[in-house]
Amino acid sequence: MTQPAPWTVGDDEDHWYGYLIPPDHLVLRNLVGATTAEALEAAENDLLEYRLAELREHPELVPRSYDLDHLCGLHRQLFQDVYAWAGELRTVGLAKGEGDSFMPPHGIGRPVADAAARIVETELLRRVPAAKLPAEIASLYDFLNFGHPFREGNGRTQREFFAQLLAESGRGLAWDRIEMRELHSACDFARNRGDLSYLREIFEKILTGQPSY
Repeated sequence: MTQPAPWTVGDDEDHWYGYLIPPDHLVLRNLVGATTAEALEAAENDLLEYRLAELREHPELVPRSYDLDHLCGLHRQLFQDVYAWAGELRTVGLAKGEGDSFMPPHGIGRPVADAAARIVETELLRRVPAAKLPAEIASLYDFLNFGHPFREGNGRTQREFFAQLLAESGRGLAWDRIEMRELHSACDFARNRGDLSYLREIFEKILTGQPSY
């Protein structure tokens, strides 16, 4: 009989430590045998690059439903070689810095569903005028960021989600035009202060007519 995963049994504290390698509980459990954060990051980056290239060559690997299932499929594709829980929703609460926490595990689906409904309403953003598109993307990005469905890898999964979504209307995002710290700061500002202006400015900078798919 298969034993339940350690991050799925017990109380909240058990879940938290269940994701980590005992006895030190400093590094996430992983499939690559990494025992330090540095080794895990290096392996993760290499394996992610391979799986991302595979996805862009074979986009049919992940059905594009632009909802929570879609996000789970992308996460599973990108992190399948690194984490046993790739594609599974987190079982622990998460926070970043000293700001507000992300959505609790039981509510992850709500902000994602709100974003998915808006994507349907705008016909995959095709009905959004060009001048309003950065603000629309910023709003959707904030919803998904607040949901933060996974224990690790949310940012990379979310960026690929939007690469696919924007490709539906012949657009893309040039992330190399900014530093990731700018994106993280803008996301934190939106989440903690309800101000999407910095996030909107980022999408004004990086929105292009060159789709990734």
